[in-house]
Amino acid sequence: MVWIISDIHGMYDCLISLLENFHIKDEDKLIFLGDYVDRGPNSKKVLDFLITLSKGNKHIFIKGNHDDMMVDYFSKYGDYEHGLWFYNGAKSTINSFNGSVDREYLNFLEDLPLYYEEKIGNENYLFVHAGINPHKSVDEQDKFDLLWIREEFLEINERYSNYIIIHGHTPTLYLTGKDDVFIKKDDDNRIISIDIDTGCVYGGKLTALGITNENKYIIVQVSC
Repeated sequence: MVWIISDIHGMYDCLISLLENFHIKDEDKLIFLGDYVDRGPNSKKVLDFLITLSKGNKHIFIKGNHDDMMVDYFSKYGDYEHGLWFYNGAKSTINSFNGSVDREYLNFLEDLPLYYEEKIGNENYLFVHAGINPHKSVDEQDKFDLLWIREEFLEINERYSNYIIIHGHTPTLYLTGKDDVFIKKDDDNRIISIDIDTGCVYGGKLTALGITNENKYIIVQVSC
């Protein structure tokens, strides 16, 4: 079984509550789709937990745009305009670290991949934070599309290179007005993408999507 979680945004208590709601077997894999920090109160505790979890080299951790802004700010790379991170919730993250962030946290976030591919059962999945540019191959994707894209990706009406894309970034509250997983399908009823950002930091839910080897989906949620 593969379990996917996205957009924790410093909501540590919700994350722990969610994980307690389903039993992870030794052979199961967790895939996290980024945005571990910002807006919620406990970004440091979330990162502490994920860094410990990553020591087993089994689970997958993908970078989100908020994680990238945090690294950029402290490492002074200059990829983002001054103030953008603070506009997007940096203060709560800095407060959770009491103003000082050790390099261990920045190294963890900086080294995260931007996407992950895996075949489960008879379907090919692409796991990514925001989505993909539908006009480029996987190898040609731009970092900022993978981390930030919305409309151009959300408006596609057919499968991208025969992948089912699992993503977060855009709260389903924005798309449907509901804090439920949003499954988009084509005219032949084939799944194009699944959005699992159910707005936990906005009073919605934190979601885990489980995928069995038979490509059946299990949804576990906790209210935040």
